[in-house]
Amino acid sequence: MGHVRVTTEYGTATVWLDFPGEPVNALDRARLAELDATLDAVAANPFVNIAVLRSARPVGFCAGLRPDLGLTHPADRAAFAFYAQRVADRLANLPQTTVAFLDGPVLGAGLELALACDHRLVLSRITTHLGFAGATCLGGAARLQRLVGTRLAEDLLTSGRTLSGREAVRIGLADHAFCERRGKIELRTFLDTLERRGPRPRERVELAGLAAERRAFGAAVPTVAVRPALPPTLNPIPSFPGVIGLLTADADAARFAAEGALCGGRVVVGGDRTAVDDAIAAARARGFVTPLEAEQATARVTAGAFDRAGLVLTEGPIPAVGQRCVVGVLGSGRRQPTGGDAPRVLGVRFAPAPTILLFPDTDPDAVAALAAWLAASGRLPHIVPAARPVVVRHRRATTIPA
Repeated sequence: MGHVRVTTEYGTATVWLDFPGEPVNALDRARLAELDATLDAVAANPFVNIAVLRSARPVGFCAGLRPDLGLTHPADRAAFAFYAQRVADRLANLPQTTVAFLDGPVLGAGLELALACDHRLVLSRITTHLGFAGATCLGGAARLQRLVGTRLAEDLLTSGRTLSGREAVRIGLADHAFCERRGKIELRTFLDTLERRGPRPRERVELAGLAAERRAFGAAVPTVAVRPALPPTLNPIPSFPGVIGLLTADADAARFAAEGALCGGRVVVGGDRTAVDDAIAAARARGFVTPLEAEQATARVTAGAFDRAGLVLTEGPIPAVGQRCVVGVLGSGRRQPTGGDAPRVLGVRFAPAPTILLFPDTDPDAVAALAAWLAASGRLPHIVPAARPVVVRHRRATTIPA
């Protein structure tokens, strides 16, 4: 069964990306070939006037290239970039008007695909980020410069920073951004507008700098993210916890908890809630959420007991929690000596890279659950053994007889 499928309705073809694995809808040569064949079929359909490119996976649009491309020689990487540019050029020159419907991570090659479309609509929520990471390979640098100008394009390509949907609209990278509850309405309204406008003749645009992009991609050092395999689990991974407990002022932990509140969950704070409120306010200011969504999320941040929490993040003593609660100890990764169900306790770090620290008796189900929850928020964790306390032993001074 193919991983790119097409549905057609009222003159609009929707191309659904449904590639398995992580990162979401990550691309390689075989997957680009599958997309290329699908675009050929859409181009040959005389009854289709609009083509929508979107993800069939609920966790995001496309997070870039697969980390295991296996392209170590510069010539192989340059050849891959040549083919990728050809696929993006086919998308950019379809006879139909093309629309990219963006949701979740839109990173690297995923954003390059979106830039090859005529229009970009963004479902703006806390998990939607648009940005680049590393060298481009689908003509994205040239298309980005045409949209936002050389100076801003250079900043986005080299800084690694990501944009919210509304930030992308402000700089001209996207046409519209809207909240999740208005997604279907806004998409339908935009397609109706395109249908009333009718097809427009397309002028082929020759992009400059494609050869330089191939050389840069070929010369870039391939980075292969090697993540240890998760230990085998006995039970299904539970869904993202509806209640997160917070017993730390760590800014990264507070940001993670705030994202849970912005996704509809509750946050129970055992101390000062300022860091969580600041993270929600920052998400609102950057346009990831609407003022109403931020207000509702703030109301879901309360003080109280942790007995209903599915995940507790703490720097100090482990509180009284439910039997299936996962407890993440921040900092050094050494288990705190007080309380808690030991097999469900593990170490966690958010910076500089998300990391899960294993204790000798850590329950594999707890590891798999926390890894899945971090990945759902765009934080792919490394899994390593926790550091053990170092015991320094001093030798006694000895007297050597004369």
